Amino acid sequence: MTRFALSTAIAFVFVALAPELPAIATGDLFQQAVNYVFTGRLDPSDGPQIVDRDSCIVVVPEPKFNRYARYYLSRFKMDTARISKIYAGAQTLYELEVEGDDIIFEYLKADRTTVDYGFTSAHIPLPGEIGPTKKALALISSQFCRLDKPKIPF
Repeated sequence: MTRFALSTAIAFVFVALAPELPAIATGDLFQQAVNYVFTGRLDPSDGPQIVDRDSCIVVVPEPKFNRYARYYLSRFKMDTARISKIYAGAQTLYELEVEGDDIIFEYLKADRTTVDYGFTSAHIPLPGEIGPTKKALALISSQFCRLDKPKIPF
């Protein structure tokens, strides 16, 4: 294969994949934001798994209780959510208090499919620094998981 043919083939592959590149970068940003909100890290070893990107469904492991929690991020009412402070000695911990009209999170058994029970409100611990956590939450709620309200037909 000549150099011209090789460079033409590489250019063709790049042009063919160019529309896919923004989606890949956006997906990684969404995963990093979800990771930071639930673990306080951008790349945890056993972090949250995005099950459905379109519906913003995330499964978070809870190894202490040998179970998983499934969160429906698009159902979070972020306009009424609040971040509260919990003081533990000299340490300040933060927690997201959020609710929704439908079930927003469910506890799953160890098989990740069997639903134990679900809730329409949640208190989610926020282990990371509060500034980046707020940015990650804003990014998730405004760019990736917007709560689309039904439109009235009249």
